[in-house]
Order: sequence, then C-alpha cells, then structure tokens
Amino acid sequence: MFSGTGFRLGRAAVAAACAASLATPAAVRASEGSEPATAETSEELNSQAQKHASKAVDHFNRGAYVDAEEEFRRVAFFAPNWRPLHFNLAVLAEAQGKLGTAVSEYQAFRPHGSPDEQLLVDQRLDELGRRRERIARTYRRQIGVGASLLTLGLGSLAGGVTSFVFHRKRKDEYAEAMAWNMKNPALPMEATQPKGGLIIAGYWLTLVGVLLAGASAGMLVQAVKSKRKLDSIALGKARLQWAGGAAVQLQF
Repeated sequence: MFSGTGFRLGRAAVAAACAASLATPAAVRASEGSEPATAETSEELNSQAQKHASKAVDHFNRGAYVDAEEEFRRVAFFAPNWRPLHFNLAVLAEAQGKLGTAVSEYQAFRPHGSPDEQLLVDQRLDELGRRRERIARTYRRQIGVGASLLTLGLGSLAGGVTSFVFHRKRKDEYAEAMAWNMKNPALPMEATQPKGGLIIAGYWLTLVGVLLAGASAGMLVQAVKSKRKLDSIALGKARLQWAGGAAVQLQF
C-alpha cells in the first residue's frame, strides 16, 4: 500500500514541479513508464515518510514552499532513497530564490531521472546558471560602484574636515596676532583676518561626502543581497501558479 501511495505522491509532486519555468508556462506530465536510471532509488515510502510527503504536497498546493521544503526534508530522513525527493527540493529551492541549493538538488536528481526528466533538469540547470551569472555580474558592478562612491565620499568628508581645521587654525593665528599687537604696538605682527571661504567649502564638501557615502551604502547593501542570492539565501517572494492540468508557472 505504501509503495503505491509513495509512487502516486512522488509522481504528483514531480509532475507539478517539473513544469516550473521562469518565463513561460510549461506542461509536463510524469510518464507512466518512467523508471529510475539506477537501482539506488525507490518509489516506496514507509508510513512516516508517507505522512510527511502528504503534508509537503498539501503545503505545496497552498503555496507554502518553506513549509513544503521542511516536510520534504523530513521525508529525506525516513526515506533517503525516494526517487522524486531531490527534484521536489530543487523546485522548492528555486521557487524561494535559493539558486545554489536548486542547482545542487537538480544535479543530485539527474542520474535517477528518465530521459525526459533529465532533459528538463538540463534546461533548468542552464537557466539557473545564466541567472547566477547575471547576478554575479550585477554583484561585481555594485561592489565596484559602491567602493568608488565610498572612496569619493570619504575623501570629500576628509576635505570638509580639513577645511574646518584650516579655518580654525587661521582664526587662532589671527587672534594670537591681534593679542600680540595689543601688547606690543611697537612691534606689530602682520595678520590677515580669515574669511568664510573655507567654512563654505567645508560645508559643501561635508554635504557631498555624506551624500556619496549614503549612495555607496545603498549600492553595498544591494551587493550584499546579490551575494546572498549567489550563496543560496532566499530573498523576496516567489510563487508557483497552476496553469491547468500539470502545468505550473514560476513567477518572481
């Protein structure tokens, strides 16, 4: 009984997940005659694994992908050789934006898939590889621009501080000269009253520095988010939508 139930659960989950697509809907049905590529896997589920697989499918149908993934992880504990396991985990990881995890799970499933399933896995791996490369390029650009803006911002802040320091120094020198001249009118010390140019320059440099530092912080925050995507940390919302039958569409 568990063998037949496990087969149906596995086939239903794989059929639902197989059609995941980032751009357009795709319809894929599990083949009745699909057999694992090796003898290491099985369609059978024991009672504990069956219970968690049923919960996982329920969560999946409600769009609760994090909960579905947790249940499939519990299935892995009780039935580590269940054939559809890694494919289901791959699709759920992809739905959550965990690209590295999705790639690893697809690769783990591929040796045990039918030819049609392997073709689909190859397509998903190619798509995920291109997405990772785009994210990597964006990450490098964000790091470069953010670092440049941070350098300019710190330089501008340093210039502003320097302007204030020089203005203060000239002001102190002028005050000392005036005090000397009052005490020694016969030997006056030449002094020039400082103007407000350095103060104005200091304010502008400080303002520009703060703006550049803020912009660099924003770029670096975006770079961290991109890096987290590359490191398989889920960000943002994703959802699978039924398109009728066994077709689903993955939307970000």
